[in-house]
Amino acid sequence: MLCELRIKNFVIIEDLSISFNRGLNVLTGETGAGKSILIDALSGVLGEKMTTDMIRTGFEKAMLEGSFDVSEIPQVRQILDESGIDFDNDTLILKRELYSSGKGRCFANSVQIPITKLKEISEYLVDIHGQNEHQNIININKHREMLDSFGRHEELVQQIRELHQRLQTIKGRLESFDIDEREKARRIEFNSFAIREIESAKLVPGEEEELRNESSLLANAEKLFNEINHSSSLLHDDGGIIQRLKMVEQSLSHVSRYDTEISNRLEAVKESLYSLEDVFAYLKDYERSIDYSPERINKVEERLSMISALKKKYGDSIEQILEYGERARNELDTITSGDEEVERLREEYTVQLREAKRVAFELSDRRAAAAKRLEELVIRELGDLGMSGTIFRISIKRELSPTGEIESENRRYVLYPHGLDRIEFMLSANEGEDLRQLRRVASGGEMSRIMLALKNVLLSADIVESLVFDEVDAGISGKIADIVGKKLKTLANKRQVLVITHLPQIAAMSDSHFSVQKQKSDSRITTVVRQLNRREKIKEVARILAGEKVTDLSIRHAEEMVGMAEKFR
Repeated sequence: MLCELRIKNFVIIEDLSISFNRGLNVLTGETGAGKSILIDALSGVLGEKMTTDMIRTGFEKAMLEGSFDVSEIPQVRQILDESGIDFDNDTLILKRELYSSGKGRCFANSVQIPITKLKEISEYLVDIHGQNEHQNIININKHREMLDSFGRHEELVQQIRELHQRLQTIKGRLESFDIDEREKARRIEFNSFAIREIESAKLVPGEEEELRNESSLLANAEKLFNEINHSSSLLHDDGGIIQRLKMVEQSLSHVSRYDTEISNRLEAVKESLYSLEDVFAYLKDYERSIDYSPERINKVEERLSMISALKKKYGDSIEQILEYGERARNELDTITSGDEEVERLREEYTVQLREAKRVAFELSDRRAAAAKRLEELVIRELGDLGMSGTIFRISIKRELSPTGEIESENRRYVLYPHGLDRIEFMLSANEGEDLRQLRRVASGGEMSRIMLALKNVLLSADIVESLVFDEVDAGISGKIADIVGKKLKTLANKRQVLVITHLPQIAAMSDSHFSVQKQKSDSRITTVVRQLNRREKIKEVARILAGEKVTDLSIRHAEEMVGMAEKFR
């Protein structure tokens, strides 16, 4: 549910925050007051395209922010968890920033995210239906999802998706066998050679780094020996540091019993002596370990040269070389496993294809039956909404192809992860006209009413909690307007609904009513939004009824309309 929308420096809006509620939220105001700008701002929050001309004149950045309650949307919670985005108290805050340079940023709970992730999340939050929106209703993929939700086909859809994946996996395995004898011999020879070469090298992960370190030591062995030998001599030869420090120890030992401070310093001398003797012992061991052997130098360099040659052929590291060897062994096993494995895979493919065909046709039959029911219910709803004579049909087609996986009645059909069917909603808005795609035949107001009809029918299956309708009242009045208002009210009993309207019948139905107005501030125009109390709401409904000159009669009429709306549930 959309809890709050905050807009800053966007078009003519300077700084605005609106808190929305459950139920039916209605926004009214004069034409040009900025109602559509609010919808554009919400669309921006949800990831729709924004342009620099949307930034308020004189500012470098526009900011849009939406706060959502996602407690009842597990799909969003899952996306946030998978993306490592924390959320507290079931609240999600989405934010968009747009700069005059054309650059922008998106955030989810203060974590910067790509626009694709923002759109993925937003898909479950809000549906916006208006003249300029690319809403779900014109997305053909969504048509199939709506029909499957209505028909409760989720289990069959999941089955066909899994079967399609299995078939693709088996086909991939079979294709690995589908090579001619010359290519087969070439690949056997190449893989066998690679395996022998890698295995004979007896590579060990981490070996190359150790060899490089040893090579560096061997290359500088003489210098190391000379410097360490010189250091050892300074420590332990006659007159060396250790000998002199022992003399200091003896001298202080003779007098330490006379003064405790000298005794304390004596302990420090002893600790230094012990430390230096440890250093001397380490240096002598290191000196003995230094290898001048030219043979060892040659072996190390030869080993490094061999590893370098293998890296050029098989990978950028010893680990990758070993992985390549493993892949070569697997491919060799596959190529040489013979006809038995091919036959086994073909049998498995036949079994899986038979099951896929059964599930796909069962799903198709159920989709066809569900489509008939959905068509009837939507047409009935459209009649109530002032679109009598409108024909709504669901086109269900299959794609023919000579290489299609599913054969029936001497025809071959392409199998998709969602089944055989390509589903699209079609409409004839006027009697006698051909059925056409929704986006090519319906106006903005008609599109909103079609979606309202679909939402009323599909409500129980729809997971989107917030619905926005802009221009749902276009071209209607009187009795139809009253019906549309009641439809919206009914829809708002189970979903949060936001409506921009110019009709008093719809405005009277609001649970929360917002007035959108232009206001002059510091010689500039800005849009302000204020939530109305009941008395103010009645006055606003009266304004819509009567125009700017509100009379006592229009007030009484508005009060009657609001009173009747409050009784409707």
